[in-house]
Amino acid sequence: MSYPVSLNIYDLSNGMARTFSRQLVGRQIDGIWHTGIVVYGREFYFGGGISYDLPGHTPFGTWTKCVNQFLGPPTKTKELGFTEIPEEMFMELLRDISDRYTERTYNVISNNCNNFTDEVSMLLIGEGIPRDIVDLPKIFMNTPLG
Repeated sequence: MSYPVSLNIYDLSNGMARTFSRQLVGRQIDGIWHTGIVVYGREFYFGGGISYDLPGHTPFGTWTKCVNQFLGPPTKTKELGFTEIPEEMFMELLRDISDRYTERTYNVISNNCNNFTDEVSMLLIGEGIPRDIVDLPKIFMNTPLG
């Protein structure tokens, strides 16, 4: 059986990065991206550990207390492809990598939600998520403000 795999992409800046990035960092940055992989009717993401919710109903797609605003549905969704991996096997794969995605191992530059979805995408379909999303922290660090 084949299962569709997609990427929910949320702009944590709620449009502010697109509006002000050129003035603040000297380079156009369209969003501060958080991503989740949607497969088997759920959205998997790295948020203090590996978590899942209904697609679009993660803390990044609903009322978020930490920024005290509703971020709304994903900014965009990208269809990534299809996987032949059964859900039970996928859940085992997540258990195998869970020690790399904890609150303790989180690093905004090198081990964040986008690194997680990139790895999960590789496991599911054999290719990662768009590089501009994964590389955003490095792109920012190469600006004068970074």
